[in-house]
Amino acid sequence: MNTIKEVITPKEAAQRLGRTQHTIEHGLRTGELPFGSVFKQPSGRYVYIIPREAFERFMRGDR
Repeated sequence: MNTIKEVITPKEAAQRLGRTQHTIEHGLRTGELPFGSVFKQPSGRYVYIIPREAFERFMRGDR
């Protein structure tokens, strides 16, 4: 069984990129960061999904 999480959090992405969690969340909401998806729940809360593989491709410079 694969023990590596298939998704990462905005906090983890921020740490790896040297940015704030808020910056990552904003970039995902506006489409400026191409490695994740955002869903707004009826309550107004945002849910961020960052596939690990998409993030790793971004880190390598693959588009």
